[in-house]
Amino acid sequence: MKQLGLILVLFLLVLAGPSWAQETPTLENLEISLWPEFDRPDVLVIYRGAFEAGTSLPVPVDIRIPAAAGAPTAVAFVDQAGERFNQQYTTRVEDGALVVSFELSTLAFQLEYYLELSMDAAGRREFTYTYTADYPVDVLSVEFQVPPTAEEYAVQPAADSVSTEADGLLYHVAAAGSVEEGDTRSWVLTYNKADSDLTAGAVVQSQPPTPSPTTTGASGDSSTVVIFSIAFVALVGVGAGAFWLGRRTQVGAEETTPAARRSPSSLGRRAALYCHKCGAQLRADSDFCHKCGAEVRD
Repeated sequence: MKQLGLILVLFLLVLAGPSWAQETPTLENLEISLWPEFDRPDVLVIYRGAFEAGTSLPVPVDIRIPAAAGAPTAVAFVDQAGERFNQQYTTRVEDGALVVSFELSTLAFQLEYYLELSMDAAGRREFTYTYTADYPVDVLSVEFQVPPTAEEYAVQPAADSVSTEADGLLYHVAAAGSVEEGDTRSWVLTYNKADSDLTAGAVVQSQPPTPSPTTTGASGDSSTVVIFSIAFVALVGVGAGAFWLGRRTQVGAEETTPAARRSPSSLGRRAALYCHKCGAQLRADSDFCHKCGAEVRD
């Protein structure tokens, strides 16, 4: 009997085993951006990743970053419209790395942190970046932003493409393809730079000013002001016309109202509706002649 019970328990464990096992989710794509001297004299590292469609939500995520980073500067989840929202997270140090943990309610996320950029007295910059995959990645790409005043900019291994983007900056992009969990990739970035200018300032200055709705209204754009003025005058004119028409309609109604509908006080007031002095026709409720000003006689 005991043996039968043991067999039954083992059978149930075998059936339940697959439901207990949690497969490691796969990142459909991961783009890592390395922006040296962007808004700080360091390298800004940005992860933009998305898990495969069909991944069960929420997704428990652990991302390992160098302990030297201290802490991430931003962690966000990304909705289907591409909007980013602050993501709650925790950190812990494990095997010399800083593990950033969070529960992702969508498939996509963004994570940012900074790493130190080495520079010698002659202005030579050098940075080595090593990535160890926390998850299998179908498509991994790494982009290197070139500061506007950088010279002799080089990436090793060499990037697969170099292009100028909409912000006017040059980017080297390495297409690393698919990687397995635990795989490691490394790149070395070097360049010379005679100044300490940050890229963010140059990008902002190079962008043409885009007036906000508030600025546009206050700036006095000629066509907008003219259209608004014409519309306002037209609105006032329509209102005045409606008021005048209403008054005329009211006066006409009073002048054409049959005697039987007038108030009792008006019926016995006067028989003649003409001024005794100038002969002008009077309204039934007039006390003075509208033409000569003479008092109306009863």
